[in-house]
Amino acid sequence: MLLTETQYLATMTTSRQIDIDQQDASLRAYIVFMQTAKAALKHADTTLYQKARLSLSKLVILVALSDHGGVMSPSELADWTQTEQHNITTLVSRMKKDSLVTSERDKDNKRFVRVILTNKGRDLLDEVTPVAREMIDQVMSSVTEADAVLLEDKLRVLQQNIHGAFRHNTYPIKSWFR
Repeated sequence: MLLTETQYLATMTTSRQIDIDQQDASLRAYIVFMQTAKAALKHADTTLYQKARLSLSKLVILVALSDHGGVMSPSELADWTQTEQHNITTLVSRMKKDSLVTSERDKDNKRFVRVILTNKGRDLLDEVTPVAREMIDQVMSSVTEADAVLLEDKLRVLQQNIHGAFRHNTYPIKSWFR
């Protein structure tokens, strides 16, 4: 179901907000961070689909492929997107049906598959990039360049902490940022 902008805004101001009137600043910050992350993902997916008929998941795959010379393995895509490989396989299958990517077996090792960005995929990425930029600019409009740098630094610290927590608990984690 596709939400209108009014419906989307209504959902963001009602039951999804958790009461964060707590004394613990870390807890408040964490809750706001989680709420913001979920809202940002929902906003991005809704905006991209309404304006370009493209899901955020597909856009991320197109960007990853474009940034890596147009060719990646499914496991590389899973690492880059922090997604389970079976989800990548399903997504790539859908993108193949849309002719955004193709796949082929590695010539040297037939066990390996390469996902290849098609011209249609490149064209769609070129078409949707201004939509994504407009969306990012809208969300970040009240954040100065200096504050954006600070925010990025703090988010990278949180990311490192999360990676450390996974390593400490021996859960497997893949690195998105290289």
